[in-house]
Amino acid sequence: MTTRTFSLAALALFALAASTFAQPKQPGVIQFKQFGGAAGGDQFLASAVSRWTGQLALELESAKNELARSNLNAFVRAGLAQRMDRVIEECAHLDATVRRNAPRPQVATAFAELERDVDVLHTALQQNPAALQIAIGPLSRAAEAVQQLSRVLGGIGGGGGGGPIGDPTAQARRLTRMVEAAEDAGDELRNAVADQIGGPDRTLERALGHFVRECRLFGRRLRAEESLDLLHRTYEGMGVHWAEALDGLARVRNLPDDVLKRAQRVDHLHRRFGAALGRPPFPGGANPGLPNAKRVAFAVGADAGAQPRVTVFADERGTVAHNFFAYDPKFDGGARVDMADLNGDGLPELVVAPGPHRGAALPVRVFDGRDMSLLIEFVAFPNYTEGLQTAALNLTRDGKALVAVATDTTGQIKVFDLALGKATDDFFGHDPKRVTGGLRLAWGDVNGDGVSDLITVTGPSNATTTVRVFNGKNRDVLAEFPAVDAKYRAGAFVTAADLDGNGRANPVIGLDASTLPLVRVFDEKGKALGEWLAYDRNYKGGVRVAVSDRNRVVVAPGGGLRNGPVRVFDATRPNQPPAEFVPYPGFAGGLNIGGR
Repeated sequence: MTTRTFSLAALALFALAASTFAQPKQPGVIQFKQFGGAAGGDQFLASAVSRWTGQLALELESAKNELARSNLNAFVRAGLAQRMDRVIEECAHLDATVRRNAPRPQVATAFAELERDVDVLHTALQQNPAALQIAIGPLSRAAEAVQQLSRVLGGIGGGGGGGPIGDPTAQARRLTRMVEAAEDAGDELRNAVADQIGGPDRTLERALGHFVRECRLFGRRLRAEESLDLLHRTYEGMGVHWAEALDGLARVRNLPDDVLKRAQRVDHLHRRFGAALGRPPFPGGANPGLPNAKRVAFAVGADAGAQPRVTVFADERGTVAHNFFAYDPKFDGGARVDMADLNGDGLPELVVAPGPHRGAALPVRVFDGRDMSLLIEFVAFPNYTEGLQTAALNLTRDGKALVAVATDTTGQIKVFDLALGKATDDFFGHDPKRVTGGLRLAWGDVNGDGVSDLITVTGPSNATTTVRVFNGKNRDVLAEFPAVDAKYRAGAFVTAADLDGNGRANPVIGLDASTLPLVRVFDEKGKALGEWLAYDRNYKGGVRVAVSDRNRVVVAPGGGLRNGPVRVFDATRPNQPPAEFVPYPGFAGGLNIGGR
């Protein structure tokens, strides 16, 4: 194939690669087995589409708000807002089309209509660079959502008015947007490196500059319909310069969190672009990774009464890594969250369980730690809608990916192994005939035998609020003790971490509503090692608890506290002022918290 003979028809080759795209496997990374039944097949597709249409609509609303607050010409603002509203409408239409299990040609047509409106918006933004710069954050995330939708729907074809989703013309537009996103992200990273690292050695900045230029060159050659071979060689040049940049980043001591976050985005875009082209991300079989930086990660989910928004934070200062709706935005039962590296890739997955709701039982959902795409979902308790609590465990040495789920009202617990795609344990954490109320859960190696144990604490009930530790090997009760005293029955939340460095996890509880906002730390036998007030003693809304990957205790208020802050305590020095930030300004409802 010679220069200029590369046509849109050749882009059909890319569609197959995009439809079968998966994240590059790393040593020890496992794949989850999808659960059968109501949560499988078409339902999973609907959930995945809903995930990204919701994200796209959310980001465009954010972009509209940023533009509305700017000094941009009112006529330009109104025109862009109108185009964004059109895309938001198409998001709702595509979501509804997939939800009703419409024939595939109809789905293809709905997505083609969405893409056309995205292209109109994209052209308008290119003609207004000032607007693009004002709202670059949400617009970049919106572009990512469109790419994810393309990936999710890549295998769906069939005729119809809009043509197949794998249509070569549409695929050309997708590739153009992808390379422009990589170019923009690379440019932002280069500026961040110049501002935050600097120094006399500009090798890293030069490598990033070369990467950005190769992205720009690829875009020009794609629009000019150059040969497929030339496009592949151009992408290879991108890989060479991105590898040089990765090497430069690895040489930086104390890499700033902002730079690392931007580098993660560029790496993600570069690899996804290669997958769409069917090419390896780096020439010669190389596969350099990002520098190993110690990252804090925990998630906050809005509780009942609000939209099911979940925000994942990259650090203790409140830097947002991901922000999206875990369920349909109309759902208001609350999103309960936890995090753990379930697949062994070094990044924590997000696990979300629904609070109380009406209608059919909602699934527990697991989102990929890399990009928060939906990995798996399963209905833990069919026909149960009173709300669920969940706790996830890092992938075990023998390849178990365990998620424990408990009911809010009966004390029943199920343990699911995502590697097997089924429940492996089902029992009651207390006698439901004697004790009313449900359980809250955590994992931790309490007895120091190398196997994580399951820790429970009762919610509000007719009995003493009690912590129990179930042996991870055989479910024997290793310890049982009151969270406060025999009179306290208002319930608590629980997490666990080795806070004193002795190889044994310490149960940590936060008291539920109606009493002091107290956090208590215990040893493996139930002896209280310390306690402190997470909020002002007059606050009675309850304290939810989690840990970060530095074994800091993270707390969130249970409700009734406007602008309620998340606080991060050093458990060895709890009297020191904690780090804190407000995840949802103006919100007075409860916050659910989960960490790794």
